[in-house]
Amino acid sequence: MKKNTYKIAVLFAFISWQVHASDPVNGQIIAVKYCDRCHGEFGISDDTDTPHLASQSINYILKQLKDYKSKARKDKNMYKRAKKLSEQQMLDVATWYETQLLPETNPALRENIKTPVLINKGNVSRGIPACDLCHGKDGKTSIGSTPALAGQQFGYLLSTMGYFADGSRDNDPGGAVQGIIKKLSDVEMEAIAVYYSELGGREAEE
Repeated sequence: MKKNTYKIAVLFAFISWQVHASDPVNGQIIAVKYCDRCHGEFGISDDTDTPHLASQSINYILKQLKDYKSKARKDKNMYKRAKKLSEQQMLDVATWYETQLLPETNPALRENIKTPVLINKGNVSRGIPACDLCHGKDGKTSIGSTPALAGQQFGYLLSTMGYFADGSRDNDPGGAVQGIIKKLSDVEMEAIAVYYSELGGREAEE
């Protein structure tokens, strides 16, 4: 009896591994079929209003795809694509994009990028935490469920903050992002979008 129980446990563990193991090669095939047209080859978009997906974390992309499929995050075009994908396919394509890299900004140019105060200090009196706390230094977060922002498209960053501010996007855990964004002025949102868009790629620093 114990031997059979052990075999069953091993079998379930193997099945679970099969379901959750990702295949970036298959992910690339899915990306070519459903994603490249808007997000660009290798996840680098040519449209300022469409986000880069290169180097974005598996967990973040996976959550967004699930949210599009369940309509927790609303976008007709993304819903049409996400609803066709199984969870395994979502995992595969998310893995593919995480392995792609955005080009780095020239180090000499980065020295001239001005950092808005809200990025690394926030504003305690207004209840606004520093962006760095979640999105990481230079927009290169180590928190898998939080999007990396370094090098992200300016138009996408600005419009996304606008959606959080007016409530048309509300799929952030606990409404934390919404609560913060609603406290920002239009000028502050634009400054943040400019800063992160100018930072370039997200490769791990040596």
